[in-house]
Amino acid sequence: MLKKRFVVIIVATLCFFTFAASALASTATVERAVNFRSAPSTDSKVYQTLKKGTRIEVLQDVNKYWVKASVNGKIGYVSKNYISDFAPPSSSSNGSNASQTGQKAAKAEKIIQHAKDLIGVTKYKYGVNQPPTLMDCSAFVKYVFGKEGISLKWGTKYLKDAGTYVARSDLQPGDLVLLRVGSSSSIGHVGIYIGDGKMIHNSSSNNVSISSITTGYWASRYVTARRVI
Repeated sequence: MLKKRFVVIIVATLCFFTFAASALASTATVERAVNFRSAPSTDSKVYQTLKKGTRIEVLQDVNKYWVKASVNGKIGYVSKNYISDFAPPSSSSNGSNASQTGQKAAKAEKIIQHAKDLIGVTKYKYGVNQPPTLMDCSAFVKYVFGKEGISLKWGTKYLKDAGTYVARSDLQPGDLVLLRVGSSSSIGHVGIYIGDGKMIHNSSSNNVSISSITTGYWASRYVTARRVI
């Protein structure tokens, strides 16, 4: 008898958690073909293109542009402009954490856009901090983060200890990536991770531009990353 009661309790508990998890999500319909991405950014990796009529499970209302969703068990991000029949997931005890995550992602997106707006505007000069037209790599980072109220010090010697450490495998858009230059063994360059293995930075070779940190020149010069948002 005790054994039967124990089994009933376990089953009831599992059912409760299954229901709770489902209650936190909602569904939506793909209205037009849309890319299912690895991060809430148009620069992120595309997992697949979802066809019109595809039903998705919405896990989180990230910001006014993106939702976090599950498609056939895979987690990714979809633009809100391409879905319909969407209602934000139900709130829960971790609702404030989800809200904070969404706010940080939105802020990172704005910072990256500020950086992109300086392509063709800002020129590189070592040791100079004259925004927005003439800056070195760290002055560029300091400037675009400052536009969203995040105060950073000028210089890679300070930025390498800013915020909190982030593993290379856990990089998110908006993280600072710190790198070596040439044959030097010390940190001498900083960029902003934008997703899909790429950063936007201000360099002596190309001024403000987007570069890969997984292939080419910078791949072997990656040192560390910091999260400051």
